Amino acid sequence: MRVRAVFPCLMAVLLPHLAQASAPAGELGALQAVFDFCSKTDPGQKKDFELLADSMFAGLSPTRIAAIRKSSEYERGYRMLTSVLPGVHDPVQACRAVSGGHHFPSSDPGKNLSPPERKTR
Repeated sequence: MRVRAVFPCLMAVLLPHLAQASAPAGELGALQAVFDFCSKTDPGQKKDFELLADSMFAGLSPTRIAAIRKSSEYERGYRMLTSVLPGVHDPVQACRAVSGGHHFPSSDPGKNLSPPERKTR
């Protein structure tokens, strides 16, 4: 039960550190599993999660990306998270925590990676 409560916070803290092309293949696989899960859980944010997933491989050649995705370490990381994620207590809230509240304007999804501005009175 504690895993369900801690998971969103843990992912929100670790995600920025793990989402780098230099990260081990297992971590990239685990992150891809999170992004795939969140795309299904919160379809309205699917494009946002796809952009975050694509950013993990920024600067790598298509050949290198394919090699990483075919590695056993990547597949193991992916399988590990896909077995845990369905048990998350509030998946939509967890996925919003993972995304860090990123807001992507529809006109240019890659331009603004900051949280939406809050209106003050």
